[in-house]
Amino acid sequence: MLSVSASTGFAPCPAPFNLAAHVLGRAADLGDKTALAIVGPDRVEAWRFDQLEAAVRGTATGLLGMGLRPGDIVLMRLGNTVDFPLAYLGALAAGLVPVPTAAALTEPEVAAIIATLAPKSVLRDPAVPCPPNDTTVDLAQLRSMRDLPAAPWHMGDPDRLGYIIYTSGTSGRPSAVMHAHRAIWARQMMVRGWYDLKPEDRVMHAGAFNWTYTLGTGLMDPWTAGATALIPAAGVAPADLPALMARHEASLFAAA
Repeated sequence: MLSVSASTGFAPCPAPFNLAAHVLGRAADLGDKTALAIVGPDRVEAWRFDQLEAAVRGTATGLLGMGLRPGDIVLMRLGNTVDFPLAYLGALAAGLVPVPTAAALTEPEVAAIIATLAPKSVLRDPAVPCPPNDTTVDLAQLRSMRDLPAAPWHMGDPDRLGYIIYTSGTSGRPSAVMHAHRAIWARQMMVRGWYDLKPEDRVMHAGAFNWTYTLGTGLMDPWTAGATALIPAAGVAPADLPALMARHEASLFAAA
C-alpha cells in the first residue's frame, strides 16, 4: 500500500511504472465507452477505450519489431491526426523515448534537433517537413502496426526518462526538456486543483493533436480519468466550436 504525503495529499508514484499503462489503466473496464471523438460540423470519428489500447499496444509491438529497444529516442514528425497520440503512447508503452514536435517546424529546425538528440528512428508523415533520414518509419507503416498483437507494457523505474519536449524558444534557443514516466502521476495534483476532472466529463480541447498542451490536458488527463476527449477535426474554425461543444455535450473546454 502506498503512503500518502502529508504535504501534498498524494501517494508517491508506484514502482514499477509505465506512463502509457497508467493513462490507459481504465481501458479494460471501460471497453466500449468512447475515449476519443474527433468532431467536425458534418462528421465524427470515434475511438473506444478498447480500440485505443489495442492500437497503442499494437504500435508498441511494431516499433519493437523494427529493432528499436527500450531507451531508444524516436523523433515524431506527424501531423494533426490521431496518428500522433497513438504513436506517442505506443512508443512509451514499449519503453522508447518519444520526442513530440510541432508540424510547423521547418526542415532546418528539425535537422538541428536530429543533430542534438541523434534519434534511433523518425516517425514521419510525408507531408510534414523533415530532412531525409535512413531511420524513417512512414505513416503507412505506423498505421499498419495498430492491428498487431499487444505488446506487454514496459514497466520500470518511474524516474527513468519517458519523453522529451522542446521549449518554444521564444526567450532564447529552444531547449530539450526531459520528462520522467512519473510526470503523468504528478499531473493528478494539477487535475484536482484546476479542473476537477471526473469520468463522466467530456473534455473539448481546441488545440491540435501535436500540441503538447492538447496531449496532456486534452487527451492523457481525460483518458487517465476515464473521461471522453473531444478534439476538433482539421479545418474546424473557432466560430464552429460553440455549436460543436453543445452538440457533443462538452462539460469542459480547454484552450489558450
